Amino acid sequence: MIVGNHSAGKSSFINWYIGERVVKTGVAIETRGFILCTSGRKRETLTGDATIRYFDYLEDFGQFEGLLPNLFTEISTSKEQSFSCVDFVDTPGLVDGDMKYPFNVKDSIMWMADHVDLILVFFDPIGQATCKRTMEVVEQLNHTHHLEKIHYFMSKADEVIDERDRQRVLIQITQNLATRIRNSHAFNLPTFYLPHEDDGGLPCNIPNAIDDVCNEIDKAVNQTVQKTLRQLKADCASIQAVIQQRRQQDAAARAVNSNRTSNGLLLFGGGLLISMLLLWVLATRLAGALCSIGVTAYNGAAATAA
Repeated sequence: MIVGNHSAGKSSFINWYIGERVVKTGVAIETRGFILCTSGRKRETLTGDATIRYFDYLEDFGQFEGLLPNLFTEISTSKEQSFSCVDFVDTPGLVDGDMKYPFNVKDSIMWMADHVDLILVFFDPIGQATCKRTMEVVEQLNHTHHLEKIHYFMSKADEVIDERDRQRVLIQITQNLATRIRNSHAFNLPTFYLPHEDDGGLPCNIPNAIDDVCNEIDKAVNQTVQKTLRQLKADCASIQAVIQQRRQQDAAARAVNSNRTSNGLLLFGGGLLISMLLLWVLATRLAGALCSIGVTAYNGAAATAA
């Protein structure tokens, strides 16, 4: 996520990194909403509802009144740098004065900060470097658990040709940040500018730290991959433990069932044996009774004949 005042070069940096003009840039306030830039198979633009469906984690982002009409996604097929592994979030340009946004900008930026791996704060050296709204957002971010995510840069360094002017701007930004930040690398404020497309631009002797910006992005990608792999390893271990537990429970259940089956067979066999013995006893007694009746009848018949 890139945060900064109006005309800080947020959209221009994204276009340069991607190698394609997917976000509007200009002197006017072009970005009044959130624009997500992601890699895809074909070039297309998604609006608010489609963006929410495309990114599952944005499901609750629409809770901010007036945000959905100002939420867009630009899908690019670019393979430049690490773009295939990166989703950029271009936030609204922050300005002071009577500028009104159609939604709560500060709260929406804070919400988005919970769902990104890297926060880049760009300061424009001309005019808006100490924008009050930008400083308030920075201060809010520094009172959360996002400290290690935040990195600060002064963009458009090539617009400040004189070294003394550049140092004055850096001191001004640093002094404004000093009372608002808590992370250790906060006062490391590299300056960068986008490479000129031709040789017609003014010569610039100011060191360009644009590689540092790209390195921070690559580092965030690597850390996210490592974090995902660690989580995957932990999830696999949890699954294995559950499977082992279920197998042990199944083995125990099988043993109990086998024991109960054996006991059932024994009881069935015992019951069958007892039934057979009872039948044998009954048959023996019945046979004895029949014999007694037969003898009695024979004796009676003999006596009658006599």
